[in-house]
Formats: sequence, C-alpha cells, structure tokens
Amino acid sequence: MNDYDLLAQYEPVLRFARSERFFPMAVEHYLEHCHILPNGPLGAAELLFHLNEPPATMIGKLEGGQYYLRLINEPLYDSDAWVWRGVLSLVAMGAGWYFLGWAGVQIAVALALIAALILFMLASTIRLRIFLAAFAVLFFSALMVAPIWFFLRPNETVGVAIEYLVLLPIYLVALFYLSIRTMKFIFDRIIPEGPGLVMDMLSQATETIARKSYFLYEKILEKDPQPVHYGRVVREQDAEGNHWTILQYHFFYAFNDWRLAANGMNHHEGDWEMTAVYLKNDSPYALLFSQHGAGNIEMREKVIKAKDKNEMDTTHPVVYVALGSHANYSKPEVIRSPKLYNAGFVQRLIYWVDGLMHYLFLLFNPSQKARQIALKESTASRTSFLAEDAFIYMRDEADHYVVSLPLEIASGDGFRVGYQGENLREPVVKSSSYLKRIMSDRKVTRPTVKEWRRVVLNPEPDWVNYKGLWGVKSALKDESGPPGPKWDRPDKLFNIDPRKRWEKPLEWLKDLESRIHPTPEASDEP
Repeated sequence: MNDYDLLAQYEPVLRFARSERFFPMAVEHYLEHCHILPNGPLGAAELLFHLNEPPATMIGKLEGGQYYLRLINEPLYDSDAWVWRGVLSLVAMGAGWYFLGWAGVQIAVALALIAALILFMLASTIRLRIFLAAFAVLFFSALMVAPIWFFLRPNETVGVAIEYLVLLPIYLVALFYLSIRTMKFIFDRIIPEGPGLVMDMLSQATETIARKSYFLYEKILEKDPQPVHYGRVVREQDAEGNHWTILQYHFFYAFNDWRLAANGMNHHEGDWEMTAVYLKNDSPYALLFSQHGAGNIEMREKVIKAKDKNEMDTTHPVVYVALGSHANYSKPEVIRSPKLYNAGFVQRLIYWVDGLMHYLFLLFNPSQKARQIALKESTASRTSFLAEDAFIYMRDEADHYVVSLPLEIASGDGFRVGYQGENLREPVVKSSSYLKRIMSDRKVTRPTVKEWRRVVLNPEPDWVNYKGLWGVKSALKDESGPPGPKWDRPDKLFNIDPRKRWEKPLEWLKDLESRIHPTPEASDEP
C-alpha cells in the first residue's frame, strides 16, 4: 500500500465546537495574502535580495529563522483615508451652512465626530463590545446624576417640604438601585473583557485583527471550500526489532482566536496542529495529539472510532478540536485550569485578579441567589484565595462560569470533517452550556465540503523548510505566531532545531508513554 492510500485508511475525523470560525486550510491560500517581515538583522539583510518576490515563492529560499509572516497588513484607515474624510466633512459643513445656517454646520460637525468615533472603535485595540457597554454605562450614569440639579436649588412650584421630604428620599432610593444595576452591568459586560483586552494589546492580535482574519478566511472558503490535511509517513524500527509506521496528519489554521472565542489564553495569526497514528508491526498502537506546544496520547483500545452505516467501527479515529485554540483531544471535554499549559506569569496573574474581582462582586451581589451560589462554590472547592485555581469552578445564576479565563472547549457539537458514516453515534457535549451567548451564537462560516483533501509531504514542498514564524512576532512568546510543522521556535540566538515529533517520532511516543506509565524513579520525585 502506498503512502497516499495508507494515510487515507487511518485518516482522522475532526469534530469542532459549534462556534468555531477557522478550519484546516491550504497553506498556499494563506501565503497569497501574507507579507514576510524580518525578525533580526540577518533576516532584514536576506529579504533585500527578494524584494519583488511573492511570499509563496520566497519562503523556501530563506535561510535561518529571523522572519515572521503577517496576514493582516492593511490598517482599517490610513492617512489618505483621513484626508478624504476631512474633505468630505468640510463639504458637509459648507452644505449645512448653505441650507440651514449655523444649525446645519453644527449638525455636520456632530455627524463627522460620530463617524470618526465609529471608525476609531472599529480600528482600536479595545474590543468593540467594551465600547458599546461603556456607552450604556455612561447613559445610565447620566440618568442617575441628571436630577441632582433639581435638588441644588429650592423649587417654589413644588415646595421645599415636598421636594426634600418626599422627592429626595424617592430619588435616593432610585439612585441606589440604579447604582447597583450599573455596577452589575459593568461586572457582567466590561470587567470580563479586561484580562483578554490587556493580553490582546500585548500580543498585537486584537479583536480587529481576528475579525479581519475571519473575513479574509471567508473569502478563501469561497475560492476553496474543502478542508486540507498534510500527511507524512515515517517508517522506523526500534531496538526490539518492532517495525513502526507513523502516520502524521498536519493541520494549518489561519488564526488562533482562543481568547476571543472561548475566553482562552493565547491569540495569534497562524496555527499548526497535528495528530499521528502509530502502527506497531502494521497494527494500530496509539494515537498522539498536539496540545499547546506539547502533546498527549491515547492508546488504541480507548480511541473513539468513526462508525460506518452498519454501526461498525472503522479505522478512522475521532479527534475533538478545542474551540479557538485547535488543540486536539481524544474525547469531548471542557477543561478549566490555569495550569492547562505553561502560561507566563503575567497571564496567570491577570486571570487570577479577574477571578478575585468576580468572586468579591458575587459576595456583595444584590441577588440572594448569586450570593448563595458564590458561598456554596467557595465552600465546596476548599481552595486558598491565593491559589491560581481558587475561582475556576464558580458559576453565576445562568450557570455560566464566572471567571473569564481560561476555558478549553473540545465539545464536538459543530462542524465535522472526514469519513462520513453513522455520525450521530459519536459523543458530543453542548458548548453553549459553557459560554456566554455573545460567543456561543457568533456568526461562523463553514466549509461546504466535509471530506478531506489529502496532500502528501513527499517530496517536501518548499514551505516545510521555512524556519520562521507563521504569524506576527509578539513581545510575549506564547502570543507569537507558531513555527512550522518541522521546526521548533527559534531561541534568543535564533538557533533552530527540528521538532522531536517530526525528527524523532518514536522518542516523542516514549516521552508521552512515560506520562501514562511513569518509571519508579519518576514517581518518587516530589
């Protein structure tokens, strides 16, 4: 059996969450829209020799790893656009003066300011829904403060006695109620966005970038509606004489919007993930998954397999892809833990502060039910308030998780790609049970084709040997674009080594097996 047929025989089925926006795609479409930028002096010097070449042809010629790709290159507005808007504003003010006099000028200025504000909101690093929530807070605050002028001076029409003995107490009660409701609105709509907002600004992968990446991916789907995986077959023999056939399936996504989609951690352009089927002496042995730069393993007997029309198991493993992050899991599950992967100190601190603020708000919430839930959950968890995971299981009245971050949703209740059989027999969970409606009901565009297009990496295309990053370089390591399927991230001196799962797949298997069956020496370690 040749490599193509062997890859087709064990080809995985991927199940996504309902609100997933990005799916495995052809690398060539991504490169068509990317710019290659230098990530060091040698990279800048090398790019001078390829100024007029498109990234698709240039990428295989670059040496070293001092480069990164940027997908979204055009700002929402530039200097020329501002000039045209200024000219149109002057024309509008002139027309307003001609038809309505000074009132027309005021109307034109007000409309120009509103248009500028809307454009700033769309292009800003601040999330759009924070602007809308902030306007709502300002409106309610105005309602609370506006009547104060009435009590600052005696009103002869109403009478001092009625004003201060009747109307003032009523106003104070209303003021207190509106203040509580406004604070609740702030904690429900603004504070939860805070941690992700800070990380978006640091990562240079804002809501605007994520939204424009999605719109661009929509256009790519119109051109090429079929999901793509890149297959690779490795044959090795171990010390005991066993023959191993490793079938690697690499998936590329245009954007990792984990934070925006599921209150997750990292956020970046480009995303490489992989699953691998290991055959030992031609028999299935284990399934290995990429998960946040590391990996996991599921032995053959525990792997969920797609069923045919007769409800019999096939050779196709079912893989559950986490919402936004695209990490791969062997079963439908939802994971909430700050130790989900090795996040940086800044990320962990921001998320813990977010949880603490929500917890304190619940304790002082005017809703008796919410307060009881908070006390019950804190008693049941028995964790210290200083612990990173002190608040991760707390829920509100609507049974939503209170703490914003992190959340890994591999629910499988959305788009399904791969072998089409008795699909309803595959287990799933409802992602909407774990997300606010604004995220679980967001607009998505899915591929119209549900079967894979297989591309065998033999011979290797030029882009496989590209050693730079497949997304924007960020000040935070975990917020940068990922390296390609073959290479690890460049270190501080831009030294690059091949990934263990690519270069030494049997060693990667042994590393992951040691987690399931630790050696006695490892189990004795503190």
